[in-house]
Amino acid sequence: MTNLNLKKYIIGANTPIETTTGFTPRVYFNNSATTLILKPAMEKFCSLLPIYTYIDVPSSNSEIITKMYEETRDVILELVGGDPNKDIAIFTKNSTEAINVLAQVFFQDAPDQVVLSTTMEHLANYLPYKTRMQTELIKIGENGNIDLDDYVSKLEKYQGRVKLVTVTGASNVTGVIPPYYTMARLAHKYGAKIFVDVVQVIQHFPFTMKPHDCEAHIDFVAFSAHKAYSGLDGGALVGPFNFLKKYLPLDFGSGITKFIDSSQIIYSDPPKKYEAGYPDVLGIITMRAALQFLMKVGLANIDKYERRLYKYLLCKMKEVPSIKIYDDNSPFVGIPYISFNLKGISFKTVASKLGLDYGIEIGKGTVGADLYVQFLLGLSNEEAFEAYNSGKGYGVVRISLGMYNTFEEIDYFICALKKIACGYPPK
Repeated sequence: MTNLNLKKYIIGANTPIETTTGFTPRVYFNNSATTLILKPAMEKFCSLLPIYTYIDVPSSNSEIITKMYEETRDVILELVGGDPNKDIAIFTKNSTEAINVLAQVFFQDAPDQVVLSTTMEHLANYLPYKTRMQTELIKIGENGNIDLDDYVSKLEKYQGRVKLVTVTGASNVTGVIPPYYTMARLAHKYGAKIFVDVVQVIQHFPFTMKPHDCEAHIDFVAFSAHKAYSGLDGGALVGPFNFLKKYLPLDFGSGITKFIDSSQIIYSDPPKKYEAGYPDVLGIITMRAALQFLMKVGLANIDKYERRLYKYLLCKMKEVPSIKIYDDNSPFVGIPYISFNLKGISFKTVASKLGLDYGIEIGKGTVGADLYVQFLLGLSNEEAFEAYNSGKGYGVVRISLGMYNTFEEIDYFICALKKIACGYPPK
């Protein structure tokens, strides 16, 4: 497979973008932050507008909308390998909200527990726990991945207090994939559950939670639709019904109760108990269209193509003078993301030149993973704070590819990067 030719399904992939030397076709390399939008997803969105109405009201339009809305839960469970007899999909605005729901649930379960997170996490998968409960970080080993010895050491140190282990499915900075199935087996051995943030996974390669009776079963996952080509709000938390039904939601309001009067409240069962207020009907159904497109194309096909893109990109980037690539020799990179810096040139300058001079849109700075970027740069807490205080900041430049990017775009990027590295003006 040389090219999936998926760019034809993407809105805005070749839109002319203004640069300092005129207009040029944009090159979008910031898919980790948010992907561009699938035409089939927007076609579904537009098709809903003439019949748009509230769900669960007595009309034929509402029946159609409600059916598509509720069946999205089945699509989500199919995508992540959830068990429809044991797991539920709770709709959220995005993965950040989903993780906050999960953190609040575990806080209710045991406020004095210890949550094990990792140094590799996006802040969305760290701060919701850190602000509620004691949260300990698992170190990164010499191989650039999770230090499993440190992980086991912390499981033993806090044995009986660790109720939840939380880990990214793939780093949004380097693309490194932690050994989450191994971590799941160890978590269960010590009586804990595990959450995997698959927000950087489901659009890139096949994923499964594995059966509940498997030692490597993943208990909870969450993701955001806008990183999976929908372009709209919408996300989900997936987890076991019997566990989630025991706790109160994060948000309170209409739609979460079976009965209420001034003296008592009878809450609905999950997922409805966790979905207060007006539902994002259009966003959820559009998410469904995007996820179904990915499954139709085949995540294995997408993975195969993107791995070829990554290898080509990495090989070409090593030709750039004075470049520092982070974790470039890691055998654990599983999605096409590369973070780097150019010696003697600020990450802000490199990013600005790529965007404003060449029309190449990328990520820069800490990209939401402050602790990991500090680790990659070798900064102590004091050095990171000093850089922040000085106004210079610290960070990396990140390239994150998607299923519609091409080898020709990589060639254009490498040409631009070499000119920036050598101090040349834009083309």
